[in-house]
Amino acid sequence: MFARLPLPSQFDRIIITGGLVGVMVMGPILIALVTLYMMSRITGGEVVFYLASVVVLGGAIAAVSLSNLVHSALSLIATLMGVAAIYLMLLSEFLALVQILVYGGGVIILVIFGLMLTNAQDDPVVLDGSQKPFAFGVGAMICGLFVAAALLAQWGPLEANLVPFPDFGKRLFGDYGLPIIIVAFLLDIAFTGALVNARRAEHAGSKEAAK
Repeated sequence: MFARLPLPSQFDRIIITGGLVGVMVMGPILIALVTLYMMSRITGGEVVFYLASVVVLGGAIAAVSLSNLVHSALSLIATLMGVAAIYLMLLSEFLALVQILVYGGGVIILVIFGLMLTNAQDDPVVLDGSQKPFAFGVGAMICGLFVAAALLAQWGPLEANLVPFPDFGKRLFGDYGLPIIIVAFLLDIAFTGALVNARRAEHAGSKEAAK
């Protein structure tokens, strides 16, 4: 159906389809939340929280279900933006900013570049394996920990906890400077490996073409 739409060829129809599906899913949820808000059943903060939760869950499901790896990475951006919105509701502006700039910007761009440079889409897709029971057990254990933490947490009133940026910078680059350097080094290794693999595949392709 979408192939017959009079759209330019450069438009990604999968993204258009995902957008339409998102509107169809979010529309009824938004109407229900606005109705509950007008009936004074929920507060404005709860409306924003439920919308952010839907975005997080929808992006996470799309990230693990889409067959195209680039589209999965783009769906992961939606999940990270929803998490940033939840951080803002928790009055953690710095964490929300880091979530957007570092994860939603830097890390996802690095992942997309790595996927494009290594031609990961051409690799065989393994849908089953011996690690599936182990992965299911680890996932169930993590979900159980999250549920237990949510049930046992003592939820108090939200209060802003402002930390001066000079003190934060001293702790971040002083006490925790070594972990930051290690993470930056690992990201640099990943990006360099993607470049090396891409150049190696390009060189092998040029040799075959010469023959």
